[in-house]
Amino acid sequence: MRFFNFLYLAAACSAFSPISVTTKQKARIQGTALQAKRDPLRMPTETPMVPYKPPGSDYAQFIDINSRMYRDRIMMINQYIDENAANEIISIMLYLRKEDSAGPVTFYFNVPGAQLRPALAVYDLIVQFRQSCEITTVNLGLCTGMGALLCGAGTKGRRCAMPNSRFLLQRTGMETPFQGQATDIALEVKNMKIMNDNMEKELSKMTGQTQEKNRR
Repeated sequence: MRFFNFLYLAAACSAFSPISVTTKQKARIQGTALQAKRDPLRMPTETPMVPYKPPGSDYAQFIDINSRMYRDRIMMINQYIDENAANEIISIMLYLRKEDSAGPVTFYFNVPGAQLRPALAVYDLIVQFRQSCEITTVNLGLCTGMGALLCGAGTKGRRCAMPNSRFLLQRTGMETPFQGQATDIALEVKNMKIMNDNMEKELSKMTGQTQEKNRR
C-alpha cells in the first residue's frame, strides 16, 4: 500500500514540474521577440471599423469609417477622380439629397488630380446641391487641376483650406492618349480647350478675379 502511495506522489510531482525548453526553442523565442521589436508600427491596410448605434437600437454595430461619415453627411475625397470615383461620389451625393435635400454637406479634399469630364459631372451636381443646402469644402493637403475647382465649388464663406494645404491649377483633359483621324483629334482638342476655358470662367466667378490673374 505504501509502495502505491509513493508512485502516486511521484506522478503528481512530475505533473507540476517545470517544462524543459531546448536550446533551439530558446533561440526561436528570442528571435521572435527581437523581430517584434524591429518591425515598425503600421496602419491597418483595410478600412478602419468604428462602432455605430442605429437610431432606435439598443446595440451598436461596427461599420467602416467611410459609411459612418456618410451618415453625418461628411465625404472624404482622397483619390484621383476618374470615371469610377466620380460615379461613386455622385451616387453618394444623390443618396444624401434623397435623405435630406436641405441638410448641409461637408467635403474634405486631398485630390492629386482628376479627369476633366468626370470631375465636371461632380462639379455640376455640387452646384445643384448649393441651391438647396450649404456645401462646406476643405482642402486638407493638395488639390490639383480639377480638384481645385471642386474644392472651390462650396458655398461662399464655407470654403476652407488648411494652413499648409496647396492648390495647383493646370489645364486638364488630355490625361489619356487619344487616337484617330486628324480631324477627330483636332475636334477633341477643340472640345478640351472649350471645357478648360469654361473652367477658368468658373474660377473667376468663385474668386472674383480676372482670368488673366488666375492664369498667373
